[in-house]
Amino acid sequence: MTTATSTSGLLCRQLFDRDSFTYTYLLVDTATHEGALVDPVMEQFDRDLQYIEELGIELLYVLETHAHADHITSAGLLRQKTGAKIVFSESAGIEAIDIALIDGDELKLGNYSIKAIATPGHTSGCMSYYIDDKVFTGDTLLVRGCGRTDFQQGDAQMLYDNVTSKLFTLPDDTIVYPAHDYKGRTSSSIGEEKRWNPRLGGGQNASGFIDIMDNLNLDMPKKINEAVPANVNVGVDYNPRRYVHEDFSMSDLHTAWQQLGDNEAIVDNRRAEEFAEGHVPGSINLPLGSEGDRADELKAYDKVYMYCRSGRRAQTALTNLSLIGVDNLVCVSHTGMPNWIAAGYPVEG
Repeated sequence: MTTATSTSGLLCRQLFDRDSFTYTYLLVDTATHEGALVDPVMEQFDRDLQYIEELGIELLYVLETHAHADHITSAGLLRQKTGAKIVFSESAGIEAIDIALIDGDELKLGNYSIKAIATPGHTSGCMSYYIDDKVFTGDTLLVRGCGRTDFQQGDAQMLYDNVTSKLFTLPDDTIVYPAHDYKGRTSSSIGEEKRWNPRLGGGQNASGFIDIMDNLNLDMPKKINEAVPANVNVGVDYNPRRYVHEDFSMSDLHTAWQQLGDNEAIVDNRRAEEFAEGHVPGSINLPLGSEGDRADELKAYDKVYMYCRSGRRAQTALTNLSLIGVDNLVCVSHTGMPNWIAAGYPVEG
């Protein structure tokens, strides 16, 4: 099942995994093509990557609402393939991530901002994300329900406090997008949940809520023993901080280009369509994700310079190649082809 809405240039596509009843959300600023994925599922990696590639999205973030117990995330694989940053609550205590958020932090997504709302209670590391009158609540607030509070440092009082003082103070017409639903419901609103949520709405007090949560008597999630340890490692045994290479600006690359030796190469990690519009003269087009297919060719050079649009894809391609033994690379980081063009350097296209 897939549903999509687009408001004021923000595409919100809701995707579903039937086995775990998990919703994954693809958010894209249609003006800049910058995007984020919320709560991706390992088994749906190919589906999500297909959307990213076909829609021409530059995936900036993989946002996790918490360390899930019912499915394994594909965040680590998405980082390897797209260069996206993995984002968690700082309270989750997960080391293999790129951005740790605290309550009130904001992330830029094109012309939009994603606001982090710390909502622990289901687990100690739960984070909700608010953008463009939408809130992605994970398991903290479900449609007519909420997540359990009896494992992963869950706390019913804490969940009650965070829902009532943070989520329920958002505008009533804010759309609520949960991480799961078991009855086919896709979304709700803050106003609806304040009125009709049987656990938290209708003026429910803390003691009544705690009594409900203490008497749920639920079985443990079937995948908890494999999912939680895997998700602490963002789905894969992978840490990009193990691989550090020298960074070059596009000005440095221009100097190297002018003196490029016969056994040196410049690689452009952007998509073929971007490469055709204009690239550093003589550079090789190696779109992110295809670098492994030409690893042996790259190993033959004494030095390889890599660039893209902003440095993100080049850094990721470099890391992927390092994992398979290509160690003659120099990455152009935090800068890219727009900087080359702005400096007035020669462009081939």
